[in-house]
Amino acid sequence: MTDHPAPRRAHALALSWTPVLRRLACLLVVCASVPVVSAQGLQSIRHPVAESAQGKPRAATAVRVISSRSHMQCPLPGKNSRLLSIDSPREWDDTIEHQDEITALGRKVRWAKERVLVYALDSKSYAGVRLDTPARVIRLSQGILYWPVRQTMPEVGAQKATALTRPCVMTTIDRAYWQRIKVVATRP
Repeated sequence: MTDHPAPRRAHALALSWTPVLRRLACLLVVCASVPVVSAQGLQSIRHPVAESAQGKPRAATAVRVISSRSHMQCPLPGKNSRLLSIDSPREWDDTIEHQDEITALGRKVRWAKERVLVYALDSKSYAGVRLDTPARVIRLSQGILYWPVRQTMPEVGAQKATALTRPCVMTTIDRAYWQRIKVVATRP
């Protein structure tokens, strides 16, 4: 009984392609880790699969702050502290009470390219507490958006407010993707 030559040829052909496939795989990993500059304010985007294969941590990304506005009386419903991201005009209408984008933010939001962040404090019985965003960029690292917010307190001996106030800051940023938002307190 003689061996059939077809299986031997297929095995030899597979072995001859092995170095080529290895080189191709290495080339894909290298190409996927090259930084990309985006026109939407993201300064460096790296491919997570390539970076995990190389064992390097992901680089931080800077997300551009487009506009920011402080409110002494937040248009969010409720009295408790809240931190949220608004993604669409429908979500805006469902979340913000009695204010359109121009009134609350001073400009129209381009929802296809932008998102709105809102951070509100608990209701206060004194006036003069103010929140603002001092940074022109927000750091995005490992799925966490680190939002710097500065809280300015009223001077000692300030009068109590006649009504409860609820300070908040609303910030429009370039659209990016994250899992969590962390407010980072900055000095006044």
